[in-house]
Amino acid sequence: MIPVILFLLSIGLQLTAALFALLLIRTTGRKLAWIFLSMAMVLMIWRRVVSFVSLLAAGKAITFELPELIALIISCLMLAGVLRIGVYFRSIRTAEEDRQKAEEDLRKSDAKFRQISGQFHALLDAIPDNLTLQSPDLKVLWANNGAADGLNKKPEDLVGAYCYTLWHNRTEPCHPCPVLKSFSTGKPASETVTTPDGRIWELRTAPIQESGRVINVIEVGRDISEHRKLEAQYLQAQKMEAIGQLAGGVAHDFNNILTAVIGYGHLALMQTAKDDPQRVNIENMLEGAERAARLTQDLLLFSRKQASELKPVDLNTVVSQVEKFLKKVIGEDIEFQTNLKDRPITVLADPHQLEQVLMNLATNARDAMPKGGVFTVQTEQINLNEDFTAVHGFGRPGRYAMMTVSDTGTGMDKEMRQHIFEPFFTTKEVGKGTGLGLAVVYGILRQHGGYINVYSEPGKGATFKIYLPAIASEVKEDKKAHEEGPPAGGSETILVAEDDESLRKLYRIVLKRFGYTIIEAVDGEDAVRKFTENKESIHLLLFDLIMPKMSGKEAHDEIIKMNPGIKALFMSGYSADILQREKLAGSGIDLVLKPATPDTLLRKVREMLDR
Repeated sequence: MIPVILFLLSIGLQLTAALFALLLIRTTGRKLAWIFLSMAMVLMIWRRVVSFVSLLAAGKAITFELPELIALIISCLMLAGVLRIGVYFRSIRTAEEDRQKAEEDLRKSDAKFRQISGQFHALLDAIPDNLTLQSPDLKVLWANNGAADGLNKKPEDLVGAYCYTLWHNRTEPCHPCPVLKSFSTGKPASETVTTPDGRIWELRTAPIQESGRVINVIEVGRDISEHRKLEAQYLQAQKMEAIGQLAGGVAHDFNNILTAVIGYGHLALMQTAKDDPQRVNIENMLEGAERAARLTQDLLLFSRKQASELKPVDLNTVVSQVEKFLKKVIGEDIEFQTNLKDRPITVLADPHQLEQVLMNLATNARDAMPKGGVFTVQTEQINLNEDFTAVHGFGRPGRYAMMTVSDTGTGMDKEMRQHIFEPFFTTKEVGKGTGLGLAVVYGILRQHGGYINVYSEPGKGATFKIYLPAIASEVKEDKKAHEEGPPAGGSETILVAEDDESLRKLYRIVLKRFGYTIIEAVDGEDAVRKFTENKESIHLLLFDLIMPKMSGKEAHDEIIKMNPGIKALFMSGYSADILQREKLAGSGIDLVLKPATPDTLLRKVREMLDR
């Protein structure tokens, strides 16, 4: 019985080995080799089974002799070998799967890294500032698009070049250099530098350290030229606003004083015979007072606090009308040339203030050409685009009238050009100039929504370019007749309200001399009281605008409740912004600005009474 069991065990072992050999096909993937091995084992099993069956059929006894023992051992070895091979190949397959998984993870990680790196580089390239990574010898190791675009290069073209060569056209490092400072101190640094093309850069650095020492430095460069330009313009505007506040504040009192001086001077002139030797002294006094009045007006014009009568005007006509006066200003030794556009150039402007601009520029040119030269005025119409405004730092895109005023004088250096439009800045001798000429020009043009720029070098003259917004409206002809002859008088009654006693006395003398009856009031409340007492006989209100207790406008508002049809004429020495605050500017109410001559006052009074 035992031999049969051992025989069947041998066959079972061989069959198991054959089955495991077939399973190795899936493990190793080598189909042909393991199929042949399985077939060989099956043939061995088949031979053993046939031998066993033949013995049983012959009725012979089954013995387990040496060959069978050997076969059993071989079967055991075959099964062990197949199992060992299976384990080996399974380990190989597992290692291969692990390797493939590791490669897949690495591929995904690499792809993610490349994605993040690409996004990071895109972010750096999107920054308009100059970003560079620099080595200790100041060579560029990496640069973003912002750095390359500013040099009209590609980022790879910057790699390996020295930073001081790329941006400063130097052969050695700049001083001070924030990158070298970071290499030296190991700390961030910052500097503000100017490149040869005139641009101003703010440089900031961040050191990269390894094992306690700086190996590279990141430099961030920002072009702050436009920021500095806007900052300078803002400071200039603040200066002008400060002067404007001063001018507006003193204008009232100063104009009241000048009104008295000019008024009493004209009264004295009226009472002086034409051959009286004192007449010349009075005329000189009045001329000085008028110069003082113009100085006040210049201050207000400069500070943009002087009222402007804007209307459509042809720039060519303005130049043509003032041409004869400009020739007198510049003198006979200076040639005056004009080159005007052949078609009208219409702008919305106050023609008298534009004439003032030309007069001031002509005066400036005359002083710059003591030995004679050429003074030229040219007009044309242009279109300003965004590129122009970006380069020059002023203006808005659109259609403009451009007036170019140039001379062949001594010219100006950079320092002088930077201060040329500042109030009280002058290069003339003491007493030869107020320093307000070009400041007034600047103020007038800004009040008109325009701009001015100057181009000049020492010894090469100066060219002023003026830009005014062009409009499509047609110019209306001014049909106002020129007033001639002495002012007319009358017999009407006028209520005069003026808190300044000297001016109140002046108005009484002037108006009474021309036949009017005068009722005086010292302030707004007194004016309302005097009108209530004499409302049936008063024909005109002549009120100072700003008075204590009650202003002229407030007094007028109270009076029209009693007599809605009463006529009123206001006087003021204040600037236009205060008139605007009092709601008089543009309201249709008639106003005489101080200082006014008696002749001007009388004509305006007669005009009001005759309406």
